Amino acid sequence: MAEAPVSSERAMHRRVELLDVLRFVAALMVVCFHWLFNGISNGKVDSVTFSASAPLAVYGVYGVHLFFLISGFVIAESARGKSAGDFVVSRGVRLFPAYWAGMIATTVVVTAWGRPELHVSPLQFLANITMLPRIFHQAPIDGVYWTLTIELTFYLLVLIVLLLGLGRFLDALFPVWSFGMLVVTLMAPALSGLPYLGGYYAFFASGAIIASIRRRGFTLLGMLGLGASMITAFVFVARNAADFNAHNTFQISQLVAFALLGAFYLVMCLLWSPRAAALKVPFSKPISDLTYPVYLLHAHIGYTVIQRWGSDSDRWILYPSMLVGLVLAAWLLHWGVEVKGKSLWYRTFGALRPPLDTLQSAIARLTTRRVAQASRRRPSQELPTAHDWVEP
Repeated sequence: MAEAPVSSERAMHRRVELLDVLRFVAALMVVCFHWLFNGISNGKVDSVTFSASAPLAVYGVYGVHLFFLISGFVIAESARGKSAGDFVVSRGVRLFPAYWAGMIATTVVVTAWGRPELHVSPLQFLANITMLPRIFHQAPIDGVYWTLTIELTFYLLVLIVLLLGLGRFLDALFPVWSFGMLVVTLMAPALSGLPYLGGYYAFFASGAIIASIRRRGFTLLGMLGLGASMITAFVFVARNAADFNAHNTFQISQLVAFALLGAFYLVMCLLWSPRAAALKVPFSKPISDLTYPVYLLHAHIGYTVIQRWGSDSDRWILYPSMLVGLVLAAWLLHWGVEVKGKSLWYRTFGALRPPLDTLQSAIARLTTRRVAQASRRRPSQELPTAHDWVEP
C-alpha cells in the first residue's frame, strides 16, 4: 500500500468491483450461518440436525460486520456533495423497494407454509413497512431484518449532518464519532449498546474513515479515528463472542473471529491502492445486483423450505438446490422490482427531495443569520477577553 491515495475525481467515482464481490461474500456467509446453524439452533428448523459444517458456519455471523464496514465506505462516498434531499432519494430507492418486495414474499411463504411461530400478523406487517417495527412493539417479519434497522439509523445520522449543513465536515466528524464510541465502550460498556454509542456503528465509522483516507490521503485525525473505531469494533466482537459461547453448543474462537475481522479491514484498506480499487472482477455487476435480494429472501423462507422438505439424508441435495432457487428468486426480485420499477421509485421518493432541501436551506439561512448577528454585537455584549479576567 505504498501507492498514493486516489486523487482523480473520475477515478474516485469509478465503480469499485472488489466491493461488489465483498458484498456477495458477506451475503453467502450470512446464508451459511442461518441455513447450517442458526435455524436449527433457535428451533425454527427441526427436520435436520447439525452437520459437520456447523462449527464453521457459526463464523458466517461476521458477514453482517462486513456488510456494515462496506456500507460505511459507500455511504461516506455517496453523501459527499449531496443535498439532504438527494441523499434520501438515493438511499430510499436503494433500500426500500426491494425490502418491501422481500417482506411481501416472506409473509406469503411463511404464513402459508411455515411454522406457526413464523406467521405474520396484519399489524406486524404494517409495522414492518417502516423498517422500524420495534418502535411499534412489533418483531421484524424476518429475523435478519434487524440489521436493516441499524442501517437505517446510520442513514438518519448522515441525513441530520447534511440537514445541518455540515456535510463538508463528514471527514472530520467520523473520526470524532469514533473517539466518542471508544470512550463509551471502554468506560461505560452498559451504554455502548445504545444507538450511535458503539457496537455495530463502529464498523460504519471504520468504513467511512477508510473511504476518507482513500480520497484525501493519510491524516493524523483519520488514522487515529480509524484506530479508535477498530479497537471499538474488536472489543465489541470479543464481548459478543463470549455471550454467544455462553448460550450455544458450538463455540466461537475469539482468535478466529479477530483473524476474520483483520482480513476484512485489510481488504478494505487495499482500496487505498488505485490498482486494487480499479481491479476488474468478472460478473461483479450482476453479483452486486443480487446481493441485497439474496439477503432479504434467504432466512425465514429458507427455514420454511428446509422444515418442509429437508432431512439429514437429503440435505446435501437440498442445500445446493435451495441456493440455486435463492439466486433465481433474487434475480426476479431485482429485475421485476428494482429494474422495471426504477422510474416509479425515483418519482415516489423524489417527492421527498423538495421539502428536505427546503428545510436544509432554511436551516442554512438561520445559521447564517445568527452568525451575522453575533458578529454585529456591541462591544459591551461581547465575551470578556483574557485581559478582562486579570485582577487589578
